Amino acid sequence: MLLELCEYLLTPCPALARRAGLKREAVAIRARHARNRLAWRPHLEASKAFMLECARRCPRQDLAVVLGSGALLDVPLHELAGMFKRVILADVVHPLSARWQARTLPGVSLAHLDASGALEDALAGREPGDRAGRALPDYLDSLRPDFIVSANILSQIPLAPLALLHGAAAQGLGARLVREHLRALEGAPAPVCLITDTLRLGGEKPLDLLHGVPLPGTPERTWTWNIAPRPEISPDRDYSHQVAGLFLPN
Repeated sequence: MLLELCEYLLTPCPALARRAGLKREAVAIRARHARNRLAWRPHLEASKAFMLECARRCPRQDLAVVLGSGALLDVPLHELAGMFKRVILADVVHPLSARWQARTLPGVSLAHLDASGALEDALAGREPGDRAGRALPDYLDSLRPDFIVSANILSQIPLAPLALLHGAAAQGLGARLVREHLRALEGAPAPVCLITDTLRLGGEKPLDLLHGVPLPGTPERTWTWNIAPRPEISPDRDYSHQVAGLFLPN
C-alpha cells in the first residue's frame, strides 16, 4: 500500500485524468499485476506476440502509435522501437515504469490522450457531445501513422464516463463509446492491431464487455486472460476474460 501511495504521488498526470480517477486506476492495475503476475503472463505474452505479428505486415515503418499503452505490460516496446523510426505511446496516464522505458529508447515519445473524448463532458455531468466521436479520428489524422495499436482498451474506454454519469446521460453511452472507437480504427489512415477483451466469465452469467457492439470482423487470435484468480475478487471463484486479436489492413 505504501508503494502504491508513493507511485500515485510521484506520477505526473493531467488534471482531467486525476479527477476522473484514472491516475488511481493506473496505479491499481500495476498492483493487481504484481499480485497476479503468473496468471496474467500468458495473456500479456499473447498480446505482445500478436502486436509484433501485425507490425510486420506494415508496408511502411516510420511511425507507430500505441493507444492505451499504460504501464506497457502488454506492449513490446523495445521490439517496436527497433522496427519503427518513431513510436508514440498515447494514453491518459503514463505510469512511472512506462516513462522510464520511454526515456531509454530513442524515437519513443509520450502523448496524453483521452481516446474516448468523453471525460471532460462526463466530469461536468453532461452527456458527451460531438468530441466523443471526433477526438480519436482527429488525433490519428493529424499524425498519419504507419501502424496503430489499440492495446486492450476498447472495453475500458466507457468505464470512467459511465462511473461519472447517471440516468439519461449514461443511457447507451457504453455502446456508443465502444462503437465510436471501432469506427475510428476502421477509418484510420494505417493498418490497425486491435486487441480487446470481449467477455467476462466467472459470475452468474457471462458479461459482455463491449456493450453488445460486434467486432469489425472475425478475430485472427483468441485466448483467455485469467484476470482475477481467487482470492483477487472472490475467495472461491476465478474470473477470466475472453480476448480477441484482429488485424485491420485499412
